[in-house]
Amino acid sequence: MVLLLGIVFTFVAIGTAMYAMVASPVARVPLERRQIGPKDERAVLTTTSEYLVDAVDRYLRQSGWMPFSAKELELAGLRVTPGNLVVTVSAVAVTTFSVIALLTRNFAFGILVALLVPIGTKVLLKIKTDRRRQLFTKQLDETIQMIASALRAGHSFTRALDAVASESESPTAEEFARIINENRIGRDLIVALEQTADRMQSDDFRWVAEAVAIHRDTGGNLNEVLDRVGATMRERNQVREKVNSLASEGRFSAVILMLLPILVGGFYAIINPKYMALLINTTVGLVLLSISLGMYIVGGLWMRAIVRVKF
Repeated sequence: MVLLLGIVFTFVAIGTAMYAMVASPVARVPLERRQIGPKDERAVLTTTSEYLVDAVDRYLRQSGWMPFSAKELELAGLRVTPGNLVVTVSAVAVTTFSVIALLTRNFAFGILVALLVPIGTKVLLKIKTDRRRQLFTKQLDETIQMIASALRAGHSFTRALDAVASESESPTAEEFARIINENRIGRDLIVALEQTADRMQSDDFRWVAEAVAIHRDTGGNLNEVLDRVGATMRERNQVREKVNSLASEGRFSAVILMLLPILVGGFYAIINPKYMALLINTTVGLVLLSISLGMYIVGGLWMRAIVRVKF
C-alpha cells in the first residue's frame, strides 16, 4: 500500500510540475500585490531562487553543456531560460527522491524514480515542440490566404507578413514576428523564411519561401502563385487528416498497452503488497525493474514510431 501511495504521489507531483512549466500563460496578480511589506523589499526566497537561476545560467554558458538548450525551449514555446528549467527539474527530482525514499525506505528505488523527472521533461519538450509544429502547419492555409488578401489590397509583401504577425494566433504570430524582426536588422527575407521552414519542419512553408524567391527573381503575379500553393496545402491537409483518423485506432491501442503494466502493477500492489515489494527490496528485483523500465520506454517509442505517419 505504501508503494502504491508513493507511486501515485510521484506521478501527481511530476504531472503538476510539468503542467506548471508548459501550461499556457494566464493572467497573474501584479507583483506589488503579492509582496509583503514595502515594494523595495524583496522576499528572501525570491532573491535566492533568482540568484540560483542566474548562477546556473552562467555555469551552463561557461561549460557549454546544455541539458535543455535555449533553442529547444524556444521551439517548445517556453519563455524560460535553461537555468530556470534546470533548477525546476532538479527541485522536482530531489523532492521525488526524498518522498519515495522515505515511503519505501529504499534509496536505490528513489534514485530510479527521480531519474524519470529529467527524462520525462525531455519527452514532454519533444511532444510540446511537435504539437507546436503541427499547429503551425494547420494554420498555414489561413496564413497564406491572409497574405494573398493583403497583397490584393495593395500592401507590400513585408507589410503583409507584418499583418500576419499582428493578427494571427500562436505559434504563427510568433514565427512571423521573428521573420519581420530578422529582416529589419538586415537578414535577407528569403533566408528568414527558409530558416522558419527548417525550424518548423514544414515542407508547405518551404514552398511559400521558394515561391517568393522565384517571384523576386523572375517577377509575375504573386497572388496567383500563393493561391495555387494554398490550394495544394488544403488538399494535403485533407489527406493528412484522413490518414490521422485511420491511425487513431493504432494510437489508442498503444495508449492501452502503455497503461496496462502500470494498472496491473498498481492492482497487485493493493491486493498483495509483499509480492510487489520484492521488486524494490531485493537486488534481483531492482535489476528486473530497471530492465523492465528500459524495455517499457523502448516499446513506447517503438509504438509511437509505428502509429506516427509522416508526410
